[in-house]
Amino acid sequence: MTDTIRLRALWEDLDRQERELKLEQKHLSDIWLKVCDKHKDNDKAREKFDKECRAAGISFVPEETPIRLNVGGQIFETSAGVLCKDRFSILAALCRKDGDARMNPPIPADRGTASSGAFFLDRDWWIFRHILQFLRTDSLPDDPLLLEEMYNEATFYRLGSLRKAIEDRNAASTYYLRERAEATRPTYDETRPVYERSGVNMAGSMGYRSAQLPDPFGFSGIGDAR
Repeated sequence: MTDTIRLRALWEDLDRQERELKLEQKHLSDIWLKVCDKHKDNDKAREKFDKECRAAGISFVPEETPIRLNVGGQIFETSAGVLCKDRFSILAALCRKDGDARMNPPIPADRGTASSGAFFLDRDWWIFRHILQFLRTDSLPDDPLLLEEMYNEATFYRLGSLRKAIEDRNAASTYYLRERAEATRPTYDETRPVYERSGVNMAGSMGYRSAQLPDPFGFSGIGDAR
């Protein structure tokens, strides 16, 4: 009798789990269908957008077209597809084509020099290499000061996608970046030996305040009310 009751309870439990799995499967199926419908809507919207761009005279050379850039004296080589990731940026404008499918950039390429065929941009090449990396991989560096430089350069290049990515990163990691800055960037206090302690304790012992750091994103204002 005891075995019968145990087996019945086990069967009912397995039957309940089976019903739950079927419900979860239906739920996931509904989500998948919604995702597919969203992809279709996005494809239609993108196609409509492309038609409107072409009607407005905004079209670009094929994505695989090689493009050379001379940024602050440093040569970069990439493809039109990378530079056109943000279509309304200055970099994408360099890849525009005319009605005869020929390149029609707003500035001429260098001719008869060591950088022949490259578009010259009088900007900081060290920062640009990180911008190009973002356009290729969507990745951002962790250094907040470097992010500030990239944010400023994104304004020049009109890279709205980069500005938004940095703003989102700032919102997601403000606390982490501020704590790391407090632990690694102490200031000098004449009343104490410079290397009396280490880490976070050293920062506190030397009279460090986060407001003394370059503060491009307002980190020092976080937590003042604590």
